[in-house]
Amino acid sequence: MTNQIEGRASGVQTAVRHRLVDRLDRRTSRFVSALLAAAVALWPPTAPAEPYRLGPQDKLRLKVIEWRAGKGEYQEWLPLNAEYVVNMAGNLAIPLIGEVPAAGRTTGDVATAISDALQRRAGLASRPDAAVEIVQYRPVYVVGEVERPGEYAYRPDLTPLQLLGLAGGMQRVSEAGLIRLERDRIVAAGSLESARLELRRNLARRARLEAELEDKPSLRHPSELPQDEESTRLIADETTLLRSRRDALQSQLTALSELEMLYAKEVTSLTNKIASQQKQIALAHRELKNVGSLVEKGLAVNAREFSMQRTVAELESKLLDFETASLRAQQEGRKAARDATDLRKERRAKIVAELQETRGAIEQLGARLNTANALIDEATVTAPRLTLERAASAVRVPVFSVVRTTGSTRAEIAADENTPLAPGDVLRVEKETRPPTSTVGALRPAEPR
Repeated sequence: MTNQIEGRASGVQTAVRHRLVDRLDRRTSRFVSALLAAAVALWPPTAPAEPYRLGPQDKLRLKVIEWRAGKGEYQEWLPLNAEYVVNMAGNLAIPLIGEVPAAGRTTGDVATAISDALQRRAGLASRPDAAVEIVQYRPVYVVGEVERPGEYAYRPDLTPLQLLGLAGGMQRVSEAGLIRLERDRIVAAGSLESARLELRRNLARRARLEAELEDKPSLRHPSELPQDEESTRLIADETTLLRSRRDALQSQLTALSELEMLYAKEVTSLTNKIASQQKQIALAHRELKNVGSLVEKGLAVNAREFSMQRTVAELESKLLDFETASLRAQQEGRKAARDATDLRKERRAKIVAELQETRGAIEQLGARLNTANALIDEATVTAPRLTLERAASAVRVPVFSVVRTTGSTRAEIAADENTPLAPGDVLRVEKETRPPTSTVGALRPAEPR
């Protein structure tokens, strides 16, 4: 009996304890939820990321599509779907609409501007859809006390510390330092000469393409090319190519024109034959009518009437052959005229594409020339400063600064290893020499209290 009473009491205590724990858990949960809600309400909102603004040397890919309600499908504007480079003036050279401002704009702004321009230029009721994406950012540059100064591809969220790693780290001073710098100078000089020659070739090529686009028999000497023997040779080569391509086009157009004239003569000849055939058919019908009258009077046999009917049928069949041949000759003549028109249009579109590519190459080669010049200057100026005395047990700490161009303003700002870089920035890395830190004091035992 006593055991049963004790068991019931124990069960009651356990139930009460569980009920209290549940009540405390609910109160605790409500308290924690209130704290989290207050923390979220007090947490400062995160500022949205600043959209990327385009600048010279950014490479973009453009795609334009248009909804054709009559066909119930989207139609691509294939002649415009290509890659474009923002030129040094900050514009995109787009066929059909010309220069489109891009510097300082986002890709969405540029896409909207292109859509509006295409709608106005083509006289469309609604805007075509244009999409612009960045294929390649304009590069960043690193100069100063680094192993491999030069031009590097930009990627989002690039920092000075990461760019320093791409450039091989801080410049290591050794006995072979001067030799290495001389080698770098020679390599940079070779790159400079290669870029210079390539730039000259592209300038001559641009002059030839512009002359072809304007259908001129000769090209003018570009103002950017010096009046020397090398430039004269390049202009002569491009002039020869201009005349060769012009003669080839003219030969094709002449062949198509002669073919069109040949079909026109054939149509004229067939027209005369048709007229003559119609006269013969009229005479045959008259004779058939006379023979029919004689047969009715019994003055002629039926065989003669049948023979005349067969003759009339043959003449009419031949007339149909002449008319069919005339229609076919007219179609072939119109086709030759269309082929000549299409040939001119295709040649012009090809010239525009080549000219756009050449202009982009000229912009990039200009940047390469500037980089090569900067590398040569850096190697020449830095070489005397590289002495073995700087490596005497000193701690070398990188000091960063960024040369940034905003619009027409160029400024140099101090930076640290985590400062975000922007496309087109020039990172300057200098060394700050500090005495080595002594570890004796750091290992000193603590003073007794």
